[in-house]
Amino acid sequence: MHSIKTTNKNTLLHLGVLLLITPIFGLFSYNSGFGYDALEYLVIGRSLNDGYQMYDFIPSKSWFWYVFVQKSINLLGGNFTHFTVTILIVLEFIGIGLSSYVVINKLTKHTQTAFISAFLSLLCCFFMEINFLEPEAPIAILAMWSLYFLAKNKNLDWFIGGVMLGIAMTFKSIAMFYIAGAGIYLFYECFFIKKTTFWQITQKGTLILAGFAVPLLLSILYFYQLNRLDQHIYWSYIYPFGSYPAHTIFLKKLLIKTFWFILLTIVSIVLALSVKDKSKYWSNTTFMVSLFFGIFSLASLMKSQASHYFYPAAPFFSVVIAMVYTHFSKIYEQKLNRVYLAIGGLSVLVLTITFITRREVVQRLAKIDDFAIEKTYESTVNRNLKTGDKALLIDFGSLFYFHSHRYPNVPFINTEMQTSDYIKTHTDVYEKSLQDTTLKLVIFGFRSTVIDDSSKVNTPENKIALDKLRQELNKNFTVETDSVLFIKLWHRKSTK
Repeated sequence: MHSIKTTNKNTLLHLGVLLLITPIFGLFSYNSGFGYDALEYLVIGRSLNDGYQMYDFIPSKSWFWYVFVQKSINLLGGNFTHFTVTILIVLEFIGIGLSSYVVINKLTKHTQTAFISAFLSLLCCFFMEINFLEPEAPIAILAMWSLYFLAKNKNLDWFIGGVMLGIAMTFKSIAMFYIAGAGIYLFYECFFIKKTTFWQITQKGTLILAGFAVPLLLSILYFYQLNRLDQHIYWSYIYPFGSYPAHTIFLKKLLIKTFWFILLTIVSIVLALSVKDKSKYWSNTTFMVSLFFGIFSLASLMKSQASHYFYPAAPFFSVVIAMVYTHFSKIYEQKLNRVYLAIGGLSVLVLTITFITRREVVQRLAKIDDFAIEKTYESTVNRNLKTGDKALLIDFGSLFYFHSHRYPNVPFINTEMQTSDYIKTHTDVYEKSLQDTTLKLVIFGFRSTVIDDSSKVNTPENKIALDKLRQELNKNFTVETDSVLFIKLWHRKSTK
């Protein structure tokens, strides 16, 4: 009885600490603003409220993420404001913390392990761009519950775990890598630690793939009924795995922000290898599935090193760190002061580097932003347009579309890599857009990068499309420089 009371007391204490972090993260998220990616999610999500359908605009993520954003904001009042978006981000943050704590507590029967795992998962949100609206947050929650079912290691549980990952796949294609991690675990279980037979892993493998396929097949059926199957297949599968270009633009920034977590993970794995009783970790399903989930989800970093690409691994490496720490904390209980001192020193180093390199990030915890400039973004567009007029906003398109509550007469709202891919077979898209006489305003031509996807600005297709754009602008539009934002505004010439 005393043990149960102590466990319940620890659980309440741990959850209380996790909830205390929430308002700090909420302030941090609010002051971070919408973020570059989030503007696209919000524009397309809001367009679904305004009579548009999925794939009317080219998405950068899988389809259900935009529906999730739309439905979530609607449930929170329907206003696409900083406050509402922050509430959604904070709810996801709480979901990550609670899911990590509950799942790991159930699997390890150890509240300290669960607390450390959940705490690290939430701490990583500050460093891996989850303070912005990103699909990695719900993906992490779904994958954590998938871990719960897979670690129970029964056939039906592998089917349910697969369904969870299939739903995650409808948010973003990176969820595919969790399936790879689960598959490697099955081979590891059969051929390395010999806990199961080949027939048993064949059954589990078949069931997880069947579960994974259910949400994807339902999605295919849904878009087939809407006559949007080709777009769905291309933007959900073909483009992200085949056409999305790789780059290392954000690699340095990623390493600076996450080196502390990478170091903790490496040290934990090395310590786990040093344990005499290898079965404690290396035959432990929870530990090994977490490790494989973490490692294989990092495969997306081969395409881009944006910090949120690291987050799918963070909750699972946090499990690895927590399990190892719990073990060694008991053995070296008297020497833990040195460990805590080292962690404290590491924390000071992280904060110092953050303050020196990204002082504005620290300031997000010391103010409440009024975002006054956004009214200027809205007025810059709308004061130049009448009801029924259209606009093509190429320079910082997502930003201006969102704040002006306008939509383009082209199937994209920014000129990122997905748009460059689309232009390969639609080099006349700008030209046709400007030939629409209801289009009265174009924002274009004040950035050195020309388009968002600066790496593809000189491809033959983009050069042709942009040349046609400039020709049409010079032919039928006049240009002025805005007196507030100092950007080029192109107005259609008045007809006689």
